[in-house]
Amino acid sequence: MSEYYYLVATLPMLRRDMKEYMSHSEFLSICKGKVSERDYIQLENATLSGTGTCSGAFMKDFTHFRSMVEKELASQRAARLQFQDARYENKGDRESRITERVRKAVSEDNPLEGERIILSLYWDYLEEHVGNGHYFDLTFLLSYSLRLQILSRLSLFDLDRGNAEFERLFGNLRTQIFQ
Repeated sequence: MSEYYYLVATLPMLRRDMKEYMSHSEFLSICKGKVSERDYIQLENATLSGTGTCSGAFMKDFTHFRSMVEKELASQRAARLQFQDARYENKGDRESRITERVRKAVSEDNPLEGERIILSLYWDYLEEHVGNGHYFDLTFLLSYSLRLQILSRLSLFDLDRGNAEFERLFGNLRTQIFQ
């Protein structure tokens, strides 16, 4: 397995509450030419949503974890809406930490707070798995990539930007109605 001591040492540390950080594309640009072609393809395909085609034990484990979260979300949302359909039952693997965090997220009145709780669950998973001796390898870089994607998603939950976008859309609608 390749070790990327210099590359990892040059990357800024990521914290969940960061407001300024490099973009995912900047991260990929930094990695290009400094990692093997095979590892770079893994980094390009590592997505938080799981739409990429990424192999390797770490990404398979993360994809499984994400799947458990999504199944639990579907199950608890259906229960909250009192849907009695068997297709919403979580018949897959379960973990108590997922069940509890998802319960907290689903019970939030503000959907953005619920989304923050789920993203925090993913963040904790990534930090936990990098802490197991993966400090300068591809696993660290994959985790870093996914955490950048989490930060990017969290940055979309900005109240001022959201209000500005709402006003813009509402202004366009008002203009169309009163023409």
